Amino acid sequence: MKWALVLSGGGARGLAHIGVIKELERRGAPRPSFIAGSSMGAIIGAMYAIGWDAARMETYARAFDPRNFVDSLAFKLPDLAISRIVQAGAALGALFRGRAVDSGNKAHAELRKIYGDMRIEDLPIPFSCTACDLASGRLIVQSAGNLADAVRASMSFPGVFAPVALDGMVLVDGGVLNNLPCDTAEARGYRRILASDVTPFREIDPATLTNGMGVLMRCFDIAAEKAQGQASRLSSLTITSFDGRAAFDFDNIASVIQLGERAAKTAGDDIDRFFAKGSSRMALLVDKLFPWKRSRVR
Repeated sequence: MKWALVLSGGGARGLAHIGVIKELERRGAPRPSFIAGSSMGAIIGAMYAIGWDAARMETYARAFDPRNFVDSLAFKLPDLAISRIVQAGAALGALFRGRAVDSGNKAHAELRKIYGDMRIEDLPIPFSCTACDLASGRLIVQSAGNLADAVRASMSFPGVFAPVALDGMVLVDGGVLNNLPCDTAEARGYRRILASDVTPFREIDPATLTNGMGVLMRCFDIAAEKAQGQASRLSSLTITSFDGRAAFDFDNIASVIQLGERAAKTAGDDIDRFFAKGSSRMALLVDKLFPWKRSRVR
């Protein structure tokens, strides 16, 4: 069966993708024929594309401490009042001196440890990840070249990680223009698309916007929601995992993975229909004949 897996960006929230994949494997789902991802979805998707299973990804994630993969003082100090003052100063200083709070060099080195020198076009499972070119304003779909370099560009959250300079482009996080790149899968000819979304757009309580980072993240979420437009509607099935966690909250990683696992289990019947032979075509026919009775699996 040919099908595509699409993984959204979302920072720490994106670790829920591991739980979704874990449940898919438990149910005996075949590996996808193509994987597309943005930002954290690109990191997880690339791991899956090189052959890691959910158990290996979970082991890696549970031991992950983001402070070990950044070089800015702004991210490394303990959460104390004086530390937050120093962190704010370090962050502002870095933004005035350079293009972001963190260079991204340590993160890039870790990606190279994970993926080695693998090239996207040589992966066991075809893979693409998105980035945004600040120079032209275009969405860049990375489907060839060094895998670690491509993922590093896709995860370059504006202001947090420095952009990646490549072939005259200045690349930042793919979520700026398309956080759930289902259209990338459709462009490759896939009609059976399963999407894992960890950043559904919802109205929030204004009282939660208590600091500048919260305002910045909310602006990013609004822009990303508008930018991706129709792309997210191309999925045959979307599994949503979201508990309100902040994008950079890496505390209790196990609970994020479990969140994705629960979301996939809740969608169990829809997953079974998704993988049932011919279900997509039948659902599309029903949608055309009876548009007021659209199925969840298309």
